[in-house]
Order: sequence, then C-alpha cells, then structure tokens
Amino acid sequence: MKNSKEYASRFASQIKKLKRRSDPLEMSGPLEVLIYSQLLWESSASHADEAWDCLVGARLDWHEIRVSTPGEIAEMCGDTSAMAIDRAARLKAMLNHLYQRHHEVTIEPELELGKRDLRSSIESLDGMTPFVAARWLLLCGEVGGVPVDDQLCWMLANAGCVDESASLEEVSSWVSRQVKSDDAYRVHATLQAWVNSQSERVAKRRAKEAEAAKRSASKVRSDSKARRGKAQEIAATKRREAAERAAARRAAAVLAEQESQEKAARQSTATTAKRSKKIAKKTTKKTTKKTAKKASKKTAKKTAKKTAKKTARKASKKTAKKTTKKAAAKKRSTSRSRK
Repeated sequence: MKNSKEYASRFASQIKKLKRRSDPLEMSGPLEVLIYSQLLWESSASHADEAWDCLVGARLDWHEIRVSTPGEIAEMCGDTSAMAIDRAARLKAMLNHLYQRHHEVTIEPELELGKRDLRSSIESLDGMTPFVAARWLLLCGEVGGVPVDDQLCWMLANAGCVDESASLEEVSSWVSRQVKSDDAYRVHATLQAWVNSQSERVAKRRAKEAEAAKRSASKVRSDSKARRGKAQEIAATKRREAAERAAARRAAAVLAEQESQEKAARQSTATTAKRSKKIAKKTTKKTTKKTAKKASKKTAKKTAKKTAKKTARKASKKTAKKTTKKAAAKKRSTSRSRK
C-alpha cells in the first residue's frame, strides 16, 4: 500500500481512540463459529445475534441449511437486508463444499492440519470471504489476523487510516501485518465494537454513495451514449460527404471521358474529312490530269490525222499537178516530134 508508514501511524492512533470491545459469542464448535462469522459478514453483532438466535431456535440440522435455497435461508435468519441473499448463498456454498470434502457437514478434520494448510483449506472454501476466513482462523485456528470486510474497509478509509484506492484484499492483508498475533483478538473486538456502533449510519452513507455512484455512472453512460451518437452522426455525415465527393469524382470522370470521346470523335471526323478531302482532291487532280492528257492525246491525234490528211491531199494535188504538167509536157514533146 502506498504511504504505508503514514497510514500505519494513523491506524495505530485510531485503535487507541477506540475504547469499547465486542467480544465474540461463545460457540459450541468450529462449524458454529464459521456459520456465525458468515452471519456477521457485512453486518453488525446485533443483527448477527438475531439471525443466529433464529437459526438455533428453529432447531434445524445443518444439512437442512445446506439443501435449502438462499431465499429460504435468509427467511430462516429473518434477514431482510440488501446483503441477505448474497450472505445466505455464500453460507450454503460453504456447507456444500464441506459436505463434498468430508461426506458430512463438518469442519473438524481441518483442525488437524498445520497452520499453512489450515489457512489454505479454509480460504479455498466456496463462497469464502477474507473476513470470514480471518475470523475463523483467529478464533479456531490460532492464526493471528484481523478480519476486515467492506464496511470496515470503508470506515478505515473514511478515517484516513488506509488508502481509499486500495482493494479489500490489500487492506485486510495490510491491517493484519500492522497487528501482532497476540493483539489480533483485542484489535478485532475493538474494531467490531466500532463497526457495531457505526453500522447503520455507515450502511446509509454507503448506500447514498452507491446511489450517487450509480447516478454518476448513469450520467457517464448517458454522456458516453450522447457522445457516441454525436460521433456516429459526424461519422455518418463524413461518410455521406465522402460518398458525395466520390460520386462527384465519378461524374467528373464520366464527363471527362465523354468529353475525351467527343474530342476524339471530332478529331477523328476532322482527320477523316481532311483525308477524304485530300483523297478527293488527289483523285480530282488525277482525273483532271488524266482527262486533260486524254483530251490532249485525242486532240494531238486528231490534229495529226488532220495534218496527215491535209498533207496527203496536198501531196496528191501536187503529184496530180506534177503528173498533169508532166503529161502536158510529154504531149507537147510528142506533138513536136510528129511535126
């Protein structure tokens, strides 16, 4: 425990302030001490005495307690406190465990064990608490230790004798280390008297604190739920915005793809038109050239034919004229010869 020396000084001072003692009732055997210790757990001596008197007055066998339900046991004890069912259930579990060990409800065989094995045997019983184990070991096993339950732990913490954050097991072990074995019985009786005088007030304050803690926990859960709801709402908004952005990106991508396709189509159309125009121009030029060549060839042929014809006609005419002239000259020559 933190600040152990400081708490040890406060604890010793608190023990000195307490003057009253509550000596345990005399019991007929160790099993009765165990049962009474369980009735005293988280209670006061007056309430434990009343519950014990109810059980003893009913003259029940402990086997009947063992096979009864927790509700029935609490009713037998006349216990109507908030811890009644838990207290009865733990008592039933202990008696059942003893029966399973020894085939009867008895704790006598444990007394033959050494102190180490005795402590282990008692603390391992089903339903056992540090308070009941320490009280039984103190009264029946001669094992020094101071019983501490939750209400005493709360009172010690409230008095500043122990750390508020320490667990019940830590406080129980620490308190037992602060007290010598020979003084354990006296300190237990003193602390029990303190608990008896403060039990009802402590129970009310603990109940009030428990209710406040419950309200605080409820508020924390409510706030946590509200924060979680707000966080979920923010997350949903972010998801929606992300989805919208993704949709916008997809739409932009689709639009860009369409524009790209349209641009490609326009470029393809322009290229095709340009190519077609070029081909048409080339074809037209080729056709024109071919036509011109053909026309030129035809014209040349026609001109050549015409020229040839004209030349032939001219040559024929010239030949005819020459022949005529030659014939006339011959005729004249013949005519002279005859003379």
